Amino acid sequence: MRGKRILFFDPDPRARRVAERALAATGSEVVSAPDHEGVLTAMDEARWDLMMISYDPPLREDPRWTERLEHFDARYPGTKLVLHSTAPTEATLPLMATRPFLRNIIAKNDEPIEPDELIITAEKLLRQDLFGLGKYLLWGVEPYRVEIRDSRKKLDYLQEVAAYALALGCNERVVELVETVADELVTNAIYNAPRTDDGEPKYARLSRREPVELADDEVGTLEFACDGDYIAVAQIDPFGALTQETVVSYLNRCLVKGPEQLSEASGGAGIGLYRVFQSLSKFVINVEPGHRTEVICLIDLRLTMKRFRQQAKSFHIFIQDPPAKRGA
Repeated sequence: MRGKRILFFDPDPRARRVAERALAATGSEVVSAPDHEGVLTAMDEARWDLMMISYDPPLREDPRWTERLEHFDARYPGTKLVLHSTAPTEATLPLMATRPFLRNIIAKNDEPIEPDELIITAEKLLRQDLFGLGKYLLWGVEPYRVEIRDSRKKLDYLQEVAAYALALGCNERVVELVETVADELVTNAIYNAPRTDDGEPKYARLSRREPVELADDEVGTLEFACDGDYIAVAQIDPFGALTQETVVSYLNRCLVKGPEQLSEASGGAGIGLYRVFQSLSKFVINVEPGHRTEVICLIDLRLTMKRFRQQAKSFHIFIQDPPAKRGA
């Protein structure tokens, strides 16, 4: 995006080369720091619209970086921050609980970060064009769409998704993962997302056995698509009530205690989010507060099941800036 400035750092020279080429394609000015001393200096030498910085050693153990991270929002007002890391999710997700400004963690595995993920993340943060499953798939892929209207039709919705995955030639385990994700997303759209006029949960405390038929202005959407590399399932609701604090709190409690220890007081929303998260390669949440939420779930079809279970997961929460801030 022209006129925007991005600071990138990764200790791996290959990753820096990939990122420089990818991020330059956005039209932004890109500066790639050569080492962790260089990135610490660059952070304070100029104003940046976006910093995309490795959370791996040696930077992670440097007290100067820790101090900057602790006070990032005050020290760098208006700057977006994305961390990328080879560390397991259990090591990085707790950061988001104590630092609300940190909303994006890109998983880095054996290879440099995927250029597509760098570009998509940077463009969404800089342009505030957040919504759309198509951003994560090859151009030209058209998602299938199903209205989520009635809890009694949930099996029909799930069968459509499963039939789509089977038609793609997905193996039984992938089909099971897709069904698990779709099940939780449909349940969320019907029971957890709807709000009263006062903003209170409308159906969240109901038993999941109790039928719910959504009003026309409550209807959600289930989308699913595949581009050969990823199979994706998304859910959109017209409420925008999901918050970063809720998501991170539920996931952290499950990671620390296990899902069986999570209170059912939420109507099962936390356990559902945890099950979805554990089934994915990338988990993306887009929120326009008070208006809509989009949850995007991506499963990497290129991985064996063993590698899929072992690899770190990318986790993004994009919150739409208020109109005044977007125009700034």
